[in-house]
Amino acid sequence: MDLSKFSVEELHELIEKAKAELLKRREGKWIHFKTDDCFTPKFGPAYVAKLFLVGDEIEREFYASNGKEWCKKGKSYKEDWDIEIFENDVIEARLTTGKKVDKREWYYVKNGELIPLFDLDEAKQFLKNLK
Repeated sequence: MDLSKFSVEELHELIEKAKAELLKRREGKWIHFKTDDCFTPKFGPAYVAKLFLVGDEIEREFYASNGKEWCKKGKSYKEDWDIEIFENDVIEARLTTGKKVDKREWYYVKNGELIPLFDLDEAKQFLKNLK
């Protein structure tokens, strides 16, 4: 882009658009996650985590929950999280108890919305493409 070809008014307009885009990317949006009914930790605890790529490996930053509410027998619980998400964040969550498989879900954030990803490999590829 050759900025010398722009008028002063066009340059000011471009600056304002760039500032608005930067602000939009920095603004977070709060979102609420919760377990389905009473969660039984057969494959591990319920959690919500932000994924990072360190080298070629996935790292997780786990969000603290709002607390657990234990169900009748004390082996299962309800849990919820309020987290702030930002553009291009990748989120992993285990909120549902699977009977035979670990039921985790992956998302990326686009325009303040959670967009589902198919699996951890797709989440990893998304993070690689951000670099």
